[in-house]
Amino acid sequence: MLTGILDALAQAALVVGRDGEIVFRNASAKSMLPEGDRVELVLDLGSDHHINWAAGMQALADGAPGVAHRNVRLAGQGGRQLAVDVMVRPIECGIAAGKLRDGACVLVLVEEVSSRISMERRLAAGERLAATGSLAAKVAHELNNPLDGVMRYLGLAERHSGPEAARYLGPARNGLMRMAQIIRGLLDQARPWQVAGERTGVHRLLDEAVGVMQPRAHSLGIAVICDFDDRAQGLVEGSVFQVFCNIIKNSLDAMPGGGRLKISLSPTRRGCEVLFSDSGCGMSDGQAERIFEPFYTTKAPGEGSGLGLALCREILSHLGGAITAEPNPTGGAVFRVQLPLHSPWPMAGEEKQE
Repeated sequence: MLTGILDALAQAALVVGRDGEIVFRNASAKSMLPEGDRVELVLDLGSDHHINWAAGMQALADGAPGVAHRNVRLAGQGGRQLAVDVMVRPIECGIAAGKLRDGACVLVLVEEVSSRISMERRLAAGERLAATGSLAAKVAHELNNPLDGVMRYLGLAERHSGPEAARYLGPARNGLMRMAQIIRGLLDQARPWQVAGERTGVHRLLDEAVGVMQPRAHSLGIAVICDFDDRAQGLVEGSVFQVFCNIIKNSLDAMPGGGRLKISLSPTRRGCEVLFSDSGCGMSDGQAERIFEPFYTTKAPGEGSGLGLALCREILSHLGGAITAEPNPTGGAVFRVQLPLHSPWPMAGEEKQE
């Protein structure tokens, strides 16, 4: 029965005796890991993450809890390099009991996390780009007022000066006009979501966002529960995917020790509402509003730029939606997203987007 359960796992599973001999490997392990009878040879993590399997086996036999090795490099089948989480747990089983004293053995689970790491890097890159865009927008905004004042004074000078001075004031005005155009370009580039994008079904967009963040949730021991009302049907702008991913990531970061994230979708009179309720560290009423301010963050230094949620509010505001946050009465936080929904078919007088 145990072998059937292990074979059904998506992770590679090895059952290892106290002497380090592999006595069982499931189907995923056969396709992911290289051949071999010894765990230290099959799971060659290199010198940077070397595991003393002999000492570890003895410690587990003496009652030590299981251990986990996160984001380590492993040579897989055919020499392919993998990014994996390795979890080692003591179990009692009857697999090859003749080789194991008292049926005691160790279960080693190997989960590939390459997609999770790739998405985390993409989100980090997105936050850095957002930081650059936000800074450019702030600088451009601050330059607009003094630039406008200089142009007004130039206009006054041109009206009260002679022809000789006008020869110099005219080119100066032209130069300032070019500067104003550059500043307007910076403001436009800092808000790329202003351009209408492809529309996608809200159910599908939520499913994709959850799918992308699910590996990270699994690695943290967080259960993600989805409750989508089928009556909330319609299309939303594709940029909302970034909003959903940012909110889910923020909730997961608030539960490093595991927890529960419930995502609910329900219809409203003007569209739909999506609730993200987590059981994390929570927030105060004051923090619930400030977390949407650019560069404000409750995370430790170096762990967040404070721009993710600010970007979410900007995107939703442009699309006619809204986002709010509040403490969860049962612990944690609740993020409430309200979105307008578009019909899959163009309305009368509305041109179909190509």
